[in-house]
Amino acid sequence: MFKFIILILIFPLFLFGDIKTLIFAPLATKDIKTIHAQFLPMTRYLEKKLNVKIKIDYNSSYDTLLEKFINGKIDIAYLGPLPYLSLEERYPYAKPLVNFKNEKGEVSYTCSFVSFISTRSSIENMIDNKIALTQPLSTCGYLFVNDVLNNFNTDIEKNKYKYVDRHDNVALSVIRGEFKYGGVKTDIAKEYWHLGLEEIVRSKAIPGFILVGNKKTLDTQLLTNIKNSMLTVEKKEFSLWDKSMKFGTVETNNTDYNHLRKLIKSTNISHKSNF
Repeated sequence: MFKFIILILIFPLFLFGDIKTLIFAPLATKDIKTIHAQFLPMTRYLEKKLNVKIKIDYNSSYDTLLEKFINGKIDIAYLGPLPYLSLEERYPYAKPLVNFKNEKGEVSYTCSFVSFISTRSSIENMIDNKIALTQPLSTCGYLFVNDVLNNFNTDIEKNKYKYVDRHDNVALSVIRGEFKYGGVKTDIAKEYWHLGLEEIVRSKAIPGFILVGNKKTLDTQLLTNIKNSMLTVEKKEFSLWDKSMKFGTVETNNTDYNHLRKLIKSTNISHKSNF
């Protein structure tokens, strides 16, 4: 009888097997608590749809996130366009799955070149001004800011720039007067308008954030199931998600990134602050 009871208890383990755990890593645009709150509804939805467990892996460094993805320690990532293109160039097993729509139904976002309202001045031919940047692989960082300054007869290397990690850090450091200017995602910059942060230049539409799967760690069927699950989210479910992801998804069109690919090739992005 004792052996029989043990077999009954063990049998379900053979029947269903261990539940697979997937590692999901989003770009750290804000602090760890905010990031977890932002992505928990989405990961819980995927857990139910795919019958898996999903662990959110927070990485404060974009470079670290990409290295872990390449080394097979991350299965799914939520990336901005520049980190995605950097990963694409280095790692042929990155599989683009879906992009997220904004409130206008577009698959894009913008960056803002900002200053504090009381210190704003002309940026024409500007030199030796302090500029706050997020990270080297942030689309709204070096790449965007240098492009802005090129249009005003100067460039980022004629000024002083420092990487301060997150977008919210950029906004706050400009407001505190530690830097005169900064490059930040527009949606995040808007959260600080009421504190005196002011937009000077806004970028053209940039292809939106993307969900990327790792073909080295996930099989084709599971990648397809993830994509299909993300493309068929019901409106009721979306209403529970963060505002950055609640307006729907579309399958990624990789040609949307061609303009950004050209800009990257013409820009030598420095990975270190210059002061």
